Amino acid sequence: MSEHLPLFLNKADKVVFWTWLEIYWFLGVLAFVWLVCSFMLGLLMGAATIKVLRLLQKSTVGDLTKVGLYWFLPSKSHFKSLPPSDIREFLG
Repeated sequence: MSEHLPLFLNKADKVVFWTWLEIYWFLGVLAFVWLVCSFMLGLLMGAATIKVLRLLQKSTVGDLTKVGLYWFLPSKSHFKSLPPSDIREFLG
C-alpha cells in the first residue's frame, strides 16, 4: 500500500508539483486554446493560468478563489442566523 499521511491534513494532494485543481485548469485552457488557435499558445496560456491561480490562492487576504465563489455564487445556508451569500440587503 502506498498510503501516506500529509504533514498538514488540509493540504491539497499534489501530482508531482501541481494540485489536481491546477491540473484541471491547465488541461482545460490547453484543450480550448489548442482547438481554437495553437498548441504552443495553449501551453503558454495554461502556464499563465496556473500562475494567476496560485497568486489568487496565496494572497495576503486569504484564498481569493474561495472568497469569490462565496460572494458571487448563491448558496443555501444551513444556519438560521446567516442570510444567503448572494443577498446583500439587510433590514433593521
